[in-house]
Amino acid sequence: MNSYILSFLLIFGIQSVSDYKPESQQIKNLVNEDQELSEEGLVLLQKHCYTCHNPKSKSHDEIIAPPLWGVKNHYLKAYPNKESFVEAVRDFVQNPNEEKAIMKGPIKRFGLMPKPVISDSDLDKIIDYVYENEIENPAWHIEKDNHKNGNKTSRE
Repeated sequence: MNSYILSFLLIFGIQSVSDYKPESQQIKNLVNEDQELSEEGLVLLQKHCYTCHNPKSKSHDEIIAPPLWGVKNHYLKAYPNKESFVEAVRDFVQNPNEEKAIMKGPIKRFGLMPKPVISDSDLDKIIDYVYENEIENPAWHIEKDNHKNGNKTSRE
């Protein structure tokens, strides 16, 4: 009888140890998952958004929509915490209209953006990427800001 109990405890102990993952490994797994989601968000952003909001545009005259860098900054000023930022961007992108627009100048210049054909899941990945990562400011916009602020250099 004692040998059965001892065998059970030994097997149970070995099983428990084999299922144990050190906290550092769990953290690594979470970091890898976050990195994969971030990379997926970037790919989706480039596929669905950069057609109009491309940071590589050569000049202000060449753009067909406001730079995403500026869009992010306007939304961050109006909605500084992540939950409200995500909700506001999602709400506008899913149903663009002038009442919800926080950037009135671009609406006058470019009109309303078309409603994109994108799943809610992919849209959330894009919005999360935009919120969590630095978005490239177009070179022409950096030069414009430097000129406006009296800086002589073309880039800092």
